[in-house]
Amino acid sequence: MLTDKYTRPRDLHAFEIAIFCALRLEADAMIALFDGIWEQEEQYKKGPGDINSYTFGRIHQHPVVLVHMPRMGKASASSVAASLRSSFPYIRVGFLVGICGGVPFSGCGKQEIILGDVLISTHIVPSDFGRLYPHTFVRKNSLLDNLGRPSPEIGGFLSKLQGQAAQTGVKDSIRADLILSEYPGTSKDKLFEAGYSHKHAETTTCTVCAQWTHPEDDVCAEALNSSCTDLGCDPSRLVPRARIQTMNIKGYSASSYCPAIHFGGLASGDQVIKSASHRDHIAKQEGVIGFEMEGAGLWDTIPTIVVKGVCDYADSHKGKDWQPYAAATAAACAKGILKIWRGSVRRTEDRSDEEQFAPSPTHQIFSGNFTAGRNIYNGGTFTAESINF
Repeated sequence: MLTDKYTRPRDLHAFEIAIFCALRLEADAMIALFDGIWEQEEQYKKGPGDINSYTFGRIHQHPVVLVHMPRMGKASASSVAASLRSSFPYIRVGFLVGICGGVPFSGCGKQEIILGDVLISTHIVPSDFGRLYPHTFVRKNSLLDNLGRPSPEIGGFLSKLQGQAAQTGVKDSIRADLILSEYPGTSKDKLFEAGYSHKHAETTTCTVCAQWTHPEDDVCAEALNSSCTDLGCDPSRLVPRARIQTMNIKGYSASSYCPAIHFGGLASGDQVIKSASHRDHIAKQEGVIGFEMEGAGLWDTIPTIVVKGVCDYADSHKGKDWQPYAAATAAACAKGILKIWRGSVRRTEDRSDEEQFAPSPTHQIFSGNFTAGRNIYNGGTFTAESINF
């Protein structure tokens, strides 16, 4: 990949976009779509106390910084977001890009999600924050316990993204960037009935799995770490889906196929969901379309848009076969979105080098001893200097 030296920013103040990736395969998929990489630029010095690792580069006209998270989960996301702020005072938006589990049917069954589709967050639900009783788990759902709505800038941009013109542009961009990514095929997109667990099909093979009669019953440790092919999962328990059937009838090619993009709430928690019954219960109760693990840790610190490719159905049959392709679809979608995003205009060309590297002022004196706060994060709520769409 060629690096365009003429677009390199002079300092970290020029970076307004941060991309967060929790897994190496997610970061690799995103970096592969950079239009320029400034990995060896020693001029980009981190701020005091910043322990993050970054990759600097360009996507379309935007300087972007990719944050390599040390591990999955909300705590890791919250930590890297706090460190980021010490080095990048002008970050306007963060993109959490990677893979997730999808809810196959939502909106009373009207919305159908298949593997490889992309989910974009309109809001985040902290699904594992609550009280665990002997008979059930109750999520804390008061006003103070829920994450806030997207900022006005992000909310307006999400509304624009859902429009026909923006959708056409993003999908064209996705098709172009997915040419070299191999679609696993509809034959490998298998959704089993919610009540059918991932277990040994042959009752003489395992005494534990042989006693299974309900989704809540135990299955053996070997079954938990085996593929459906190895276990002989019953194909008669597969759920037929209209989109898969249509694709099989019409056919598709790698150059013409484009994953669908879905907008909705995403459940965010530190638990990996591998239970169809829990998936469907949470989806119905909270109205979410997918499950991921980092969004809640970023949401209150940096205005965030979560872009995740669906790699499994959050059930006991989930595997890793679709992870590379799902990471690629999410990265391609994020790049398509950035083609629409408009940066702000700041007059940095007239500043001296000392002024460019100095921190932005935190207040401005109007008269007497009266001061008015100008912190751009405004106590945790981001206020953009300008809004351009």
